[in-house]
Amino acid sequence: MDDKQKTPVPADRYSEEQLLAFTGYDYYDFIASRGERLRPRMARALALANIKPGLRVLDIGCGRGEMAFHAVERGARVVGIDYSADCLSLTKRTLRFTSQGILASAALVGADATALPFGDASFDRVLMLDIIEHLHPWQLDLALREVVRVLSKGGYLIAHTLPNRWALRYGYRLLRLLTPTLPPDPRADYEPEVHVNEQDIVRLKRSLNRAGFASRVWLENLTVDQALWQGKGRRFADIRQHVYPLLRRPLPRAIISLLMHTPLKLVAANDIYAIAWHPGGPAPPVLERKPFLDLLEKVTIEVQGLVRKENGSY
Repeated sequence: MDDKQKTPVPADRYSEEQLLAFTGYDYYDFIASRGERLRPRMARALALANIKPGLRVLDIGCGRGEMAFHAVERGARVVGIDYSADCLSLTKRTLRFTSQGILASAALVGADATALPFGDASFDRVLMLDIIEHLHPWQLDLALREVVRVLSKGGYLIAHTLPNRWALRYGYRLLRLLTPTLPPDPRADYEPEVHVNEQDIVRLKRSLNRAGFASRVWLENLTVDQALWQGKGRRFADIRQHVYPLLRRPLPRAIISLLMHTPLKLVAANDIYAIAWHPGGPAPPVLERKPFLDLLEKVTIEVQGLVRKENGSY
């Protein structure tokens, strides 16, 4: 079947019941902490967005609303869009936890990412977090061209997607050689139905180029951070019940940390991040950070996690 004949994933596949069944622990922690406990992958994206008061932020595929919440809390004017009514309902409930008086800075719109109902240069930041893998290639091409249109000069797109296709195809096979008890496929039953366009760094870079972006695309591995952040008492019905306990052990964490400094990172890291901007303009300042500052940030996050653990926050 030609890619353009592939129909979008039905909106009802993103029901509230399904969303909370798949990632509910993260969301329940977020709500119980009134937004303080933000899962590591989102916390990283939030840092990259560098949101300041007055910025205009578009959250495409706003999902459960955690990023919209934090953008509003930082003084931005936020528009969240989603084509799932349940996602919009969840985001609306999440936004009720924002500080009193700032909720008027947020708007929610039922819309399709391939045809954004906004004028040119309407936003300073555009977020596409964990939505890319849910869009067929033809949808992604249209969506990225729309982002180019609505993004202001000097603004930029922050994207995150997982899984890394290379990690699934090659890295997981290597892991199973070391741990044969792992299931043959690491995906949850739900994922093959909705992950219609899993990425690698080359594929995503090419999509951004086709849309007319200048960009930087890179790999990180926040699965370990997620396993530590999730807490020892959490249980899952999918691959996480096998992998997270393993990743909490010092030796596997040390091995993975070493791999991240070798070419094997290409098949071991699972998080793909991208920042994209209008060509001809300067790269966003957030990309000018020095490596030692990134290391300092990571160490700080880990220390904070240990402190919270000692205080019984997990």
